[in-house]
Amino acid sequence: MIAKGKSISHGTAALEYDLAKEINGEAAATEIHRHELFGCTGEEMVQEMKPYFVDFPNVNNNCLRFEVSPSVEESAGMTDADWAKLGNDFMQRMGLMNHQYIIVKHSGTEKNRRQAHLHILANRVSLSGELYKDNWIGKRATEAANGIARERNLVQSKDIGKANREEIKQAMDGILARMQGFDLAEFSRELEKLGFRVREARASTGKLNGYYVTSRSGTEYKASEIGKGYTLAHIEKTQKNLKYNSISRNYGNTLKPKDGGLHL
Repeated sequence: MIAKGKSISHGTAALEYDLAKEINGEAAATEIHRHELFGCTGEEMVQEMKPYFVDFPNVNNNCLRFEVSPSVEESAGMTDADWAKLGNDFMQRMGLMNHQYIIVKHSGTEKNRRQAHLHILANRVSLSGELYKDNWIGKRATEAANGIARERNLVQSKDIGKANREEIKQAMDGILARMQGFDLAEFSRELEKLGFRVREARASTGKLNGYYVTSRSGTEYKASEIGKGYTLAHIEKTQKNLKYNSISRNYGNTLKPKDGGLHL
């Protein structure tokens, strides 16, 4: 399970987005739970938070926004009550149960229709008038998610990332070993056949600087995060090594690399 968190100044815009989320023209947002908020729209709910802001006129980021994402496998079969419990468990671990907040579930993302997740918007000022400290809030959100994962025997965020990168790496290795030469377009098509997506990274001049790969679970990684050997600068060398190792196994280790080629 993965969680992200940050303090923001644009609470109304964020909440309106959360409540109105659509994917390919279909509604994807479901309100799961709210605490001490009564308005019908995002604007109305943030207006209810504003009286608490007056004691902190110099604080611009007066709302907290979180995203809580179990893996696709973990969330399969979860009911709205299960999602509400997950969201409230997270807020309790973050020390925010005495704050106004609303939890909205999105049924998926544009990249992965199956990746359901929660968006939570909270008043940074508690109902008793205390300002919540936002230093290291992203790290604390990760720790809260990992705590829930341990308690529920779910996969922790660091383990999900490791598993995702290893799955991508194995798919890349298989494709590179089969390709005659490296071509990014062909490489991308083959990865997409296996359920991964490739996004090119280009400079403002149009120059290709690198690429990203999205895992089957919906998380995107830079090529360098998969491994240095998979960056554009090194991937052809990786391919040659993979092809040499594959052929070497087939011929009983009688092949030797020479001058960039393969020789008996």
